[in-house]
Amino acid sequence: MKTLEKIFLKMSGREQSLLVVSLWVVFLLCFLQVIQISFQAYTDWKLNEETINGHRMILGLKPAIDAALEQQKKEQQNKSYDKNQLSNLASELADRVFPQRSYNELDSDERERYKQHRVRVKFQKASYEDVNEYAALVRQESPYMFLSEVKIEPNYPSKSKPYDPTTFDATFEVSSVEFLNP
Repeated sequence: MKTLEKIFLKMSGREQSLLVVSLWVVFLLCFLQVIQISFQAYTDWKLNEETINGHRMILGLKPAIDAALEQQKKEQQNKSYDKNQLSNLASELADRVFPQRSYNELDSDERERYKQHRVRVKFQKASYEDVNEYAALVRQESPYMFLSEVKIEPNYPSKSKPYDPTTFDATFEVSSVEFLNP
């Protein structure tokens, strides 16, 4: 400390003032940096606390969700469709309404407790009644079979034939959920 004091006293008044001001600026910048880091740490802590509380709430709902899934599983026991049953029924319903449809099976999504099977049925240039009837037939099979996605695009008649009916290109994604044994 004595050495620093000797060096400081050997400096001119102007150099001493510049050194003191520089040290105060460095001290102030360090202090502001500490405050900024502290504020960021506090914000992160609060965010983590909220995230943890959200996860606790979700974990608290797990027993109710499990019970609801078990109830649904009991209700649909021997009634939910596996991939083949879904495929056959979706195809059969489409044949009743619009035989010239196209059809393909999609990959099943497998989760911990269930599998969701999906098939895609496409109608090209179908009437509105055909599209609506197919959707109604699938809805009648609810909750064992359902529409997970529907896309409908109209095909308006050309200007040279304005009295031709409007047709529709429809894509239905039909799904079923098969519960797995625990």
